Amino acid sequence: MEATVSRLDSIARAFLRYLYEDHRFRPEVADFFDSPAAKAAAVQPSWSELADVVEELRERDLVATSGVGHRGAPARAGLTGSGLICAGRHGGDISSWARSNSVAVLDDPPENAVPRARSSVETAPRRVDCSGLTRVARVVLLTLPTVHARYGDTVEIEATARELRDAAQQQTPDTDRVRSLARRLRTELATGSVANTLGVVLLDGLDEAIAESGLDR
Repeated sequence: MEATVSRLDSIARAFLRYLYEDHRFRPEVADFFDSPAAKAAAVQPSWSELADVVEELRERDLVATSGVGHRGAPARAGLTGSGLICAGRHGGDISSWARSNSVAVLDDPPENAVPRARSSVETAPRRVDCSGLTRVARVVLLTLPTVHARYGDTVEIEATARELRDAAQQQTPDTDRVRSLARRLRTELATGSVANTLGVVLLDGLDEAIAESGLDR
């Protein structure tokens, strides 16, 4: 059993490296078999093994998949924000990624992280929940070193993400400033140097965080 686990771990690590090294948004799962990452890892998985590995990676939110390919395996797969960190910062080592303190920012915040109780005073101002925006900004800052090495200048987007993180986590956030920074970060993710990489995996999350904060109105 231990040998099987070790083999599947090796396949998973090689597959994450394959996705990381491929410049396409969601490359074909089948192309992994002849990829440099698979050859470097000296693994020759069966289709059933690869399908199991891809499913586990999807359940861990390390990859997103689309379509149906050979023997029911997904046709295409691509790294999520978590996957970028795991593949880039940890070389595809899932155990190392799981132990990393940095992964905590990708998890949902504890229920008591943001006060949600209603005030007994009906006229009390509504607290703006910026925790989602803080989390997205932190993910951007965590993944930028990996993306930067491959896709060029990210100074502007890094500055915006840092400003948003700092503004959003204030005790009483300046909503106008947070809204402005969130919109600027969205524009940079959608049109800047990381639009086809980090922007693809984080735009939806940023939109959800903006909506949750109520700053889209």
